[in-house]
Amino acid sequence: MLKTIVSVFLTLAALFSGMRGLFAAPPASPEGGEVIRYGAASNQYMDVFLPENVGDTANVVLTIHGGSWMFGDQRQFDAYGRQAAEYGYVGVSVDHRKLTNNARAAEMNDDILAAVTELKSYLEEKGIAAGKMIVAGHSSGAHLALLYSYTHGQDSPIPVAFVTACSSPADLTLFAGGGTGAGNNGYTLLTALADENITAATIGSEKARAALARVNPIDLVTPDAPPTILVHGDADNVVPYENSVRLYEKLRENGVDAELITYEGQGHFIRTAPQEMQQRRLDLMLAWAEKYL
Repeated sequence: MLKTIVSVFLTLAALFSGMRGLFAAPPASPEGGEVIRYGAASNQYMDVFLPENVGDTANVVLTIHGGSWMFGDQRQFDAYGRQAAEYGYVGVSVDHRKLTNNARAAEMNDDILAAVTELKSYLEEKGIAAGKMIVAGHSSGAHLALLYSYTHGQDSPIPVAFVTACSSPADLTLFAGGGTGAGNNGYTLLTALADENITAATIGSEKARAALARVNPIDLVTPDAPPTILVHGDADNVVPYENSVRLYEKLRENGVDAELITYEGQGHFIRTAPQEMQQRRLDLMLAWAEKYL
């Protein structure tokens, strides 16, 4: 039954298989960087950008692209990798398996762990010791950034200094019964991500709640969670602003250092927000880099 539900959900994705082809990671390295394979799957790649005159130790900025857990690849965030390198960090943009590869959220999280493990080895081969890591993402990539940071904050091969999540589905239960991104069926999305049959009738069950909690960032918050910056437009009609509000409140309740930057009047794609709003986010990230790295 579960496979049937997920198959129906992925029918929409199949219609966009051509789009996936546009984002397929080419074997060539990106300008100014190097493409690294960290697994055998076709999309287990990351692009790595080293700063000029990199020393024996370097901190890392790792970014995860969005795309409804179905589309996109690391090339979407190469600009951020290059920018990180310009600031003296190792900049990394990572791809991962997706729902269209029959991967669930837990397996996508495994991919991030595998990428970080490979990245550490790659740097060591170049005589560079990885210091600490900032994990960042947008939309579904922000969900994975939070998921990785909250599940591997204590055992990450490269320690997580802090995480920054933009337009994040931080509380997946807000998708229940509603529409976003993939197919306008929130329950089917939850079923695919959690690998459990979640419907209006089952979502309150202990089994469904347990499965969802394993991949739902707000359910993974503890006092040991890494510091978190949340950025969200309050007019977001794809991933409601309430996601970040709820997570911010949960983090503060647990004594975790957290900031919520609200982009007033802005929607889901914050890259189009006015420069002064973008600068607020950059200024806070640089201040936290001084504080936590």
